[in-house]
Amino acid sequence: MIGSRRVQANGAFPAVSQLVGDPADPTHLVLRSNFGLLITHDRGESWDLVCEAGLGYQNIEPAIAVLADGTTIAALPNGIARGTTECAFDLAAGITSYVADVARVADANGAPQGVAVSVDLDAGVSQVWRSADGGQSWTHLGNALDGLNATTLDVAGDRGGTLYVSGVSQGETVTGVLARSSDGGQTWSRSDVPGANKLSAPYIAGIATDDPDTVYVRLSGTPGQLLASHDGGAHWSAVLAFMGPLDGFALSPDGRFALASGRADGVWRATTSDLAFERVSCAKLRCLSWTQAGLFACADEFQAGFLVGQSSDSGATFEPRLHLSCVRGPLACASNSSVALACDAGWPALSEVLGTDCASAVYTPSNDCSEGGRSASGGASVGTANAIAGAGGSTSQPQAAGGCSLRPPTAARGTPMLALALALLCGAGLRRRALKAGKK
Repeated sequence: MIGSRRVQANGAFPAVSQLVGDPADPTHLVLRSNFGLLITHDRGESWDLVCEAGLGYQNIEPAIAVLADGTTIAALPNGIARGTTECAFDLAAGITSYVADVARVADANGAPQGVAVSVDLDAGVSQVWRSADGGQSWTHLGNALDGLNATTLDVAGDRGGTLYVSGVSQGETVTGVLARSSDGGQTWSRSDVPGANKLSAPYIAGIATDDPDTVYVRLSGTPGQLLASHDGGAHWSAVLAFMGPLDGFALSPDGRFALASGRADGVWRATTSDLAFERVSCAKLRCLSWTQAGLFACADEFQAGFLVGQSSDSGATFEPRLHLSCVRGPLACASNSSVALACDAGWPALSEVLGTDCASAVYTPSNDCSEGGRSASGGASVGTANAIAGAGGSTSQPQAAGGCSLRPPTAARGTPMLALALALLCGAGLRRRALKAGKK
């Protein structure tokens, strides 16, 4: 039965968690999964696989970025994988340590460059790196960030003059830290991230396109939280708190709207002028990507009804752009290429897990924010947000009705056990939400 099969060697059910776009080509998207990268060059009409071995890793989910010339880079435990043609990935020169995150930048002439942050986990030291040749080689920037285990790195604007690194401190008390550089990574200042700890690490969610001092940070774990700073991290406001994890965040290309999503709380939207979030959908999403090419989301197939969806109404609804069973196969590469040699032989077994009937829908989830047709309290949890506000921040916390329910599967690819597992999963999710609502 499908639930007992293994995806590659990690034993996990197929899942996706990051979606990035090509800044120069709106038809080119790259999706990170727990069995490799899925790539489209036609705005999501068709998707092909570059397996884990084709990129040189196994059983991790690396941070990825697409540079200005379409080059894909991936953060690995032993450096950075770089692929220009997507049929051949090699380790870049200059960096051989564990890389936590990567991001793209461009020089004054628009040439493709990248930045990365590595971590020595034993010593608790992080180092920022930059590539000036499209990711082929990397050199470190400025001094190392001592006493910091970095989690994410991001760039304000296109040129990389202002950089941010989030992480947790190394010391007797584990705290959240945001490091900021206004000189391209040569020198850094640090500020505390309220509410962060060893169980709830800070991750940079986004930076305003028109203001390098406005940065958004999400706290991992449950409950998930979203914090905002308008002065480069000196002061913080708690603007949204979820009952479940806060997985996705995106800013609209024009900077007017912010969107947040989670597997338990649905999709919430606010204008960036007031950050008063309201729930606009119960879609259970894992990631968001909002660029000039459009608003895209990735999700668990059996919660949202798709792996990748696209919205034309700012997150209220999503149309499927990829289902598990619609992955075409390994990327078409020359038979002697490194990707073909690594990926082609494993495709028959993987395709049995993903499914081969692209024309058959798995099921259609409901966007009804009710539990069994009954109104229920839910939405954002205010307890932790109020605690942060009491520590010096402020909070604007919306209230909304409802948990999110799913219809039973309309089709289960001919797999009764899958339908049963899905029904049990949905029932368990509804029970958990009811218990949490009863404790409020």
